[in-house]
Amino acid sequence: MVIAWFKGQGWGSPKIQLQTKGSPRGFTLVELIIVVAIIGIAAAIGIPNWVAGKPLRELKGAARQVFGEFMRAKGRAMSTMQAHCVEFDEDLRSLRLMEGGPGCIKAGTDMCAWTPAQDVPTWFLPGNIQVVGTPFGDRRAVFNVDGTAESGRVTLQNSRGDRYRVIVHWTGRVRIAKGP
Repeated sequence: MVIAWFKGQGWGSPKIQLQTKGSPRGFTLVELIIVVAIIGIAAAIGIPNWVAGKPLRELKGAARQVFGEFMRAKGRAMSTMQAHCVEFDEDLRSLRLMEGGPGCIKAGTDMCAWTPAQDVPTWFLPGNIQVVGTPFGDRRAVFNVDGTAESGRVTLQNSRGDRYRVIVHWTGRVRIAKGP
């Protein structure tokens, strides 16, 4: 509400002065309570859904990491002209990139002495993710210098039983699939 009045300092100079009553200088308590209630309701709905989806997010992340390691092995095999493989350790909790020795061009026909790639660290699976079965029969996904590969798959499973497969085709194509 605005009220105007004249405040004169004599006959010749009236001044108009405006004064506002009840001008908003902040939020009322009711407005603050409504905002806090909306935030509380959103948190009550969103947080349990976010927590419930964590195992699936970790499983997808692990599948993407295995996919990435396979693609790195394929790319390095083609660029260095030496076969490369991704090897899973004995208890299937970690994997590492391995290089074939000199003259190791096609892993199935050449005698390859595998050594760990020096510039690539060993990658460990998250705690609630496990490998189901034995990947590729001998725990090794091999990629040749022409881009072809030893076909096989790695099946990853989380604590809720969800599964993702990382599949390698003999042509060298690598893909991720959901399910058993």
